[in-house]
Amino acid sequence: MKLEIDTPQRPTRDISHDRLSVLRDAHRTLIALADGADSGGASQAAAALTVRELARCFRNGSLPDNPFDWEMVLQGIDLTVFKDPVASETSALVMIVQQDVVVGASVGDSLAYIVSTVGDSQLLTARYRHEPRIGTGMAVPIGFGPVQLDGKLITRRAARVDPRGLPSTIAAA
Repeated sequence: MKLEIDTPQRPTRDISHDRLSVLRDAHRTLIALADGADSGGASQAAAALTVRELARCFRNGSLPDNPFDWEMVLQGIDLTVFKDPVASETSALVMIVQQDVVVGASVGDSLAYIVSTVGDSQLLTARYRHEPRIGTGMAVPIGFGPVQLDGKLITRRAARVDPRGLPSTIAAA
């Protein structure tokens, strides 16, 4: 499986509170996305800590292969971020792609779609869940998958447009 990453261009003065990590080994790809609750430093810290913790799971080899276990991972990260004196809140989305199958979990309003080659879209995550986010100590992640990846995997915070028009795509070819 070949993954190609396409991200939108941001103005040079943009200070983003989004964090993305895509990590690969010979058999799988981890996609971790966190979108801070606002543009403040505490939200940026929450998003960065969330993605760092998910990357640590990848590097330690402790990657779940079912949605329930991904929910548990995000609940643990929620408590880690909650205890951090600098961090506030963030949404989060984590996915593992292995043998053309996607599984993961989300908290908040980060979305994931699969858009097939004929243009049909399948929403993987729950739509428009704003709270409780990571960092509240009360996050309620919702797992998804396993789902066959047979098109483009698109990630984004809450979409208000057709998923085919979303700017941030990860395409499997």
